[in-house]
Amino acid sequence: MQLPGPWIVLLGAIVVEVCATILLKLSNGMSQPLFAVLAVTCYLLAIWLFSLVQRVLPMGIVYALWSGLGMVLVSIAAWLLWNETIHPWGLLGMALIALGAIILQGTSPIAEKDRAYSVSSTHEKDSSEAAP
Repeated sequence: MQLPGPWIVLLGAIVVEVCATILLKLSNGMSQPLFAVLAVTCYLLAIWLFSLVQRVLPMGIVYALWSGLGMVLVSIAAWLLWNETIHPWGLLGMALIALGAIILQGTSPIAEKDRAYSVSSTHEKDSSEAAP
């Protein structure tokens, strides 16, 4: 199966997992069947997407992004939906997690290959345009 872009699929997995966590809260301890079924379905979809991404991206980077960005997004959702407070130190921690995610993505072996490919493609295009 060809992935449309492993980083996009990973982001989708994270968003679906965050939705599952919100639905789990709405299920009120699994006492609301509709929300419970939707939560479990979203968790299964998130894990499936996560497994696809692990085929092509390094597991350490994938898991760090999954857990870090998931935590930040769930915290923001809890603040927006249930007025849960986020301490200023918590905001700093989330900013550091986001910065770490950007650094991890930018320095991954896959990102290095992408940059090398885009540079070589640009050079090939430039040289082909120069030739009559």
